[in-house]
Amino acid sequence: MRNENGTDGKKLRIFITVAVLALMAGVAVFTTSAAFTATSNNPGNLIEAGTVSIGDSDAGTGKLYNALAQRPGAGNGPTAACIRVTYSGSLASSVRFYRSAVTSGDKFHLTVERGGTSLTAPGSDMNCNGFTAASTAFDNTLDQFPTSYAGPGVDGKSGGAAWSSGQSVDYRFTIYPVDDSTPNAHTTAVDTGAHSFTWEAQNN
Repeated sequence: MRNENGTDGKKLRIFITVAVLALMAGVAVFTTSAAFTATSNNPGNLIEAGTVSIGDSDAGTGKLYNALAQRPGAGNGPTAACIRVTYSGSLASSVRFYRSAVTSGDKFHLTVERGGTSLTAPGSDMNCNGFTAASTAFDNTLDQFPTSYAGPGVDGKSGGAAWSSGQSVDYRFTIYPVDDSTPNAHTTAVDTGAHSFTWEAQNN
């Protein structure tokens, strides 16, 4: 019985010692983590991306040309058509324009002139009332017209000048079939297929 009591007492003393050490360690850790602190706040931080936005006067329905059975040669072809392009983004941008795919583009001659903003009533009828040419953007057969911005596309402004918000440029498109005296070259109709012109803005 003495041995058992002695063993139990020894176990109890070990247990008490371990418990006291654990308690002291906890106190030590708690005491070590205490500190004086202070903070300084910088509120209201925010960043916003600028905008790139461009539109035109055709109202989504106008066509620069859509004509059948046209005679060849300069001065023929459909009536010239005009469009106003306006930039409304917040970031200064370069604007270029290009066409989609065509067929028989070498059979048609296209001239594109730039104006200022002299059109008196640009709209979906693509009228050219008041247009005054300032420079020639393109003057060649349609197959030579660029097909992408990186092509490079045709500069929206002369010399590739940057556009800022609210600026506009008027354009006049004149197209006609190229004269061809080759016998029997036009016994069947030749056309370009439906295609589009795209003005694209990329911020500087």
